[in-house]
Amino acid sequence: MSELVKIAIMNLDEAKSLQKKCEPKNVELVLNHNETTCTRGCSVTVEVHAKEADIPVIQEIYSSMYEKLLEGHDVDLKVMHEVFDPAASSAICPACGFEFDTKNHECPDCGLVLA
Repeated sequence: MSELVKIAIMNLDEAKSLQKKCEPKNVELVLNHNETTCTRGCSVTVEVHAKEADIPVIQEIYSSMYEKLLEGHDVDLKVMHEVFDPAASSAICPACGFEFDTKNHECPDCGLVLA
């Protein structure tokens, strides 16, 4: 049997949801509590372990879950990954896509504070 590797630390409910979505694909996720990395109380987190060979399938499942979260929203993923560089002459807001002068550290269109 292949050795399990840690692939994430996540909220317990999210980890259980991912675990259920992996079961039909015959991908086993093992949820473990580690005192040094996980939390208890209001926000319980666990380490998620899987076989390294199953990681591509898990990535596909996770991508599908992410796409469903974005359904119905007008999201430009290229804009979302913009980085504010105060040394540049202009910036694109990662929240709304508005281009503005970097002398402003707040998007004049949506108000997002960037510095």
